Amino acid sequence: MYKFAPACENELIVFGAARPGYSHQKVHNWIEFMKHQDIKRVCCLLPNKQLASYSNLLNTYQQEFGEKQVCWTPIEDFHLADLETLTQQIFPFLIEANKQTEKVVVHCSGGIGRTGHVLAAWLVSVRGFSNKEAIAAVKKTGRNPHEGAIASVFRGKNPFKFIRELEVLLNNCRLAMRSE
Repeated sequence: MYKFAPACENELIVFGAARPGYSHQKVHNWIEFMKHQDIKRVCCLLPNKQLASYSNLLNTYQQEFGEKQVCWTPIEDFHLADLETLTQQIFPFLIEANKQTEKVVVHCSGGIGRTGHVLAAWLVSVRGFSNKEAIAAVKKTGRNPHEGAIASVFRGKNPFKFIRELEVLLNNCRLAMRSE
């Protein structure tokens, strides 16, 4: 349900999912599902234009999980997070969840592309995976960090450029986290 799955087969803390439906009841059902999975934190990647379909989704998350248990880092659909967003906002939030042994769910809209590359970056930077291992592990859970490359074909852009940018981002995440 909700494409809910761990970042990789043996991951115990960081999970990915699709967003809740738009109605109040669907948001409530999503939150209840996550709580039944023992999720304590939410990392929402939806940009403002996708949040606009909700009635205060981020506030609802904060009321249900706690203000400090919600991380909002907007990433446009079919785009990659930038290095600073990953290393200064998302990773510290996920690392704190890991330290506290609190399960966290990362979600975008479909739970595939943006969530997929954030989870791959987590596996590379914190769990020590190679880029290839991380991408394969994330794909095995139903996500696709290369979704932006597929979409770029339909947007008149070069899909290989997106793939190169993802590789560079994963490498830079690894380097940034090693220096901390």
